[in-house]
Amino acid sequence: MSEQKKSSKKLIIGVVCVALLAVVLFVVWRMTAPKGVAGGKQITVQVIHKDSSTKDFDLSTDQEFLGRALVEGGVVEDNQSAYGLYILTADGETVDEDNQEWWQVTRSGEYLMTGADETPIADGEHYELTLIVGW
Repeated sequence: MSEQKKSSKKLIIGVVCVALLAVVLFVVWRMTAPKGVAGGKQITVQVIHKDSSTKDFDLSTDQEFLGRALVEGGVVEDNQSAYGLYILTADGETVDEDNQEWWQVTRSGEYLMTGADETPIADGEHYELTLIVGW
């Protein structure tokens, strides 16, 4: 077998291996991604403003994920980015990104490892949106 055929065969095997790896990673990601809970839920969202004032929103929703429930309940303005909901305005207060302001989302005071659109919600949960200054 010539060197060119050996080289072509190695390239084809490499491409097939990379494609198989991509499929396996996609399947694992789909199996481990957070799952929403169907049906009606009652959640509380507390908005903590820059001046430390707070406002509680009691939301009744059938949404499975927090992002849609926040928009549906009028807590935040719908501002979609390439990565999902990007919260700029909550309870009428808009962050100033030039001053490194942003809305931190927590559940019962604990940091979340997912964005609002990927955070599944369950009945009775409590969330906080806190305006933070500084990255």
